Amino acid sequence: MLSKILKSLDNIRFGKTDFQMQMKARAFNRRVGTPVPSETPLVIFAMPLVSRRRSEDWDRVQANLATTLASFMTQSDPNWTVYICGRDRPALPDDDRVHFIETNISDKFYDKGDKRRALISHIAGDLKRDGYYMQFDADDILHPKFVEHVLADNNGRGYLIDTGYFIALAEQRVVALDNFNAFCGSCAAVYVDFRTHKTYTKFLSQHRSHTQIAAYCTLYERPLSAVPFKAALYLTGHGENMYGRRGLLSDRTKTLVEVALSEDDAKATLKEFSVSWADLV
Repeated sequence: MLSKILKSLDNIRFGKTDFQMQMKARAFNRRVGTPVPSETPLVIFAMPLVSRRRSEDWDRVQANLATTLASFMTQSDPNWTVYICGRDRPALPDDDRVHFIETNISDKFYDKGDKRRALISHIAGDLKRDGYYMQFDADDILHPKFVEHVLADNNGRGYLIDTGYFIALAEQRVVALDNFNAFCGSCAAVYVDFRTHKTYTKFLSQHRSHTQIAAYCTLYERPLSAVPFKAALYLTGHGENMYGRRGLLSDRTKTLVEVALSEDDAKATLKEFSVSWADLV
């Protein structure tokens, strides 16, 4: 009973009650009105990066990041940019679309939320244009047609990757996921407009849990459209997953690999994403 009371008080304190969330959404919509996207939006990737000290293997962290960035580089539409936030600068490609934000945020066990807020603040100040903001983990892989789809459709609300693939690297298994956004944080690209104001920072700050982003966007009268193809690979088993650091990965992997694709279908899936097992392990 006491724990429920304390949780209720915390929800009130931090503005998380249903009524408070509804009031926030209404206030936001009064300020920004109905979105009218430009004809030249960007897809904006925001990427928190673990510190060298907290990583198990910094070289592996950099290799994972390189593979993730390569999946951006191979996009059929080049109109994207990525901001990476971390304490330690990794090896990065020489590309004007790739930005590193150095931070002195304490590298405590779970500092992703701090980096998420730093990314939102920096990007809102740096970009004076509109686009689709997507927090992306530094070890996942994007389908090469994702940016093209988002920018061609340009609905002014956002997009949800609700189908994708789970990759178990140690077992070399690929599993199709019909509820991808329940598993992976690299799942939502939401419309933002920094051309005239920074109000969208308050909207983005509500997106604490990837499992709730779609619900928040609906609350804010900006329902996300599902991407009509499996648009991302969720990589696990390389030793640098946050989920793995919490000791929660092995049971999930055991359950999922029971319904893995055949070896041939797995290879074909990786090829569709312009990667192979040799690129990943």
